[in-house]
Amino acid sequence: MKLNLRLYTLNKINKDLVFCLITFLLLVWLTLEVISGNLDAWDHAFLDWIRHFHHPSLMILARVSYFLGEAEVAVFVVLIALIFLCWKRLWNEAFVLGISSLGVLLLIDKILKPWFGRIRPAPGVIDVHGKSFPSGHISGNFMLYLFFAYLIAFYFPKWGIYAYIAATILAGMMGWASIYLNIHWLTDLIAGCGVAYLGFMFSITLLKRVEKKYRNS
Repeated sequence: MKLNLRLYTLNKINKDLVFCLITFLLLVWLTLEVISGNLDAWDHAFLDWIRHFHHPSLMILARVSYFLGEAEVAVFVVLIALIFLCWKRLWNEAFVLGISSLGVLLLIDKILKPWFGRIRPAPGVIDVHGKSFPSGHISGNFMLYLFFAYLIAFYFPKWGIYAYIAATILAGMMGWASIYLNIHWLTDLIAGCGVAYLGFMFSITLLKRVEKKYRNS
């Protein structure tokens, strides 16, 4: 029984590593294509196609969806989550949430965006400053809500699938809003999803290691 459990754990770890490696390689390829300008025509064509669906009600929905992904809202959500986790004495989860949220913020806004320096579509419906690649909206929020979904799935397994679906839909709405409001290119969002997935896998790996160290201490 113990041998089967170890083999199952090893197989799962191997699959996770393979998915992370594939995601990383695809992210590197996409980044090189974006830097070289090979995907510019495709990005412009997709943005032009989205503009054909202009409607006042969709504009309101896009503004609300984009607002839900704003840094101020994300910080508020993280603070509420940290308070809740500390109240429940889930110290490890709170620690990892804080480290991951701060880490992805610094990675995107202080390293990747200034490094690549990609210009946003113009003119944007909403006045947004800074560079566009990869999307911080998607990177930070998708990773955050995937982490929440993981915790829900761990403590309430019956609700796990619904939590992951909700996280994906919410991130999808934020991404669609970014394009609809002429703030991001599609490749910005795809890259953001890749960063979010890698950040999510880092978060749960860190959480497992912290919990293992806590149990052994």
